[in-house]
Amino acid sequence: MKKIFYVGVLSALLLAACGESDEKPQNEKAVEASAEDIVEEEKETEVEEVEPTPKQQLSDALISLFDEKLAFDSGDYIQGDIPKGDYAFVRFNEGQYYSEENQNGDIVDNENFDSFGYVFVHGVGNISNGGLLVNISAFEKLNVSGAKQIFEMLNDKTDYTDAGYYKVGVDIPAGSYVLESYGDAYGEVATGPVGNSEIVTNNNFNGRYQVNVVDGQYLVFSNSMITQQ
Repeated sequence: MKKIFYVGVLSALLLAACGESDEKPQNEKAVEASAEDIVEEEKETEVEEVEPTPKQQLSDALISLFDEKLAFDSGDYIQGDIPKGDYAFVRFNEGQYYSEENQNGDIVDNENFDSFGYVFVHGVGNISNGGLLVNISAFEKLNVSGAKQIFEMLNDKTDYTDAGYYKVGVDIPAGSYVLESYGDAYGEVATGPVGNSEIVTNNNFNGRYQVNVVDGQYLVFSNSMITQQ
C-alpha cells in the first residue's frame, strides 16, 4: 500500500514572507508561483511502506495462534492448558528443554532439543516448555511444511543440516544419510515424536555414521550434521 506524503511548511513560510498587502510585485508573484509548483510536486511524493519480512510475517501469524490454542510460547503450563496432540517444538534464544509430568510428579517424557523436533502432548499433567510449541494442524495456516522450516525462518537459517529431530518426508526426504560428528555424537531412527515413539536403531559414534530412513520415521542426531545423502 502506498501513502501520499504532504509537505506544507514551505508554502506557509513563503506566504508569511509576502506580507499582508494584496498588491504583490511581479517577482513575488513569480516566487509564489514557483513555490506552488514545488508544493504540488511534494504532494505527489509517494512513500512506500516497508513490506514485512517472511520472519516478521511468520512471527505475527504465530502470535495470532496463541489465542486459538494452536501455538504456545515458552513457559510452564498446568494440565489442560495445552490440548492433547502432536506439536512441533522450535528452539529460540537459550530455551531447549521440554517435559511433561503426570499428577504424581513422574516424568512422562522429556527431551533436550538442539534445534527443533516433535512432541506428543498427553495432557496428563504439568508441562515445562523451553521453546515454541506449534500444533501440527496449524502448519497450513502458517504456510509451512514442518518444524525445520519454522526453525529456519525464525532463526535466519537456510538449508539447516545440523543436529535436530527431523521428520522424514517432511523435513528431509527418505533415503540414506551419512552423519558426521564434531565430538561424541548420537544418532537414532525413531517411529514417532517424543512421547509416542519407539527406537528403530540408534548408535553413539565419533566420526561417521550411516542411516537409512523411510517416510514417517524420524531421524534424531546430536553433536553431528548431515554431510551426505
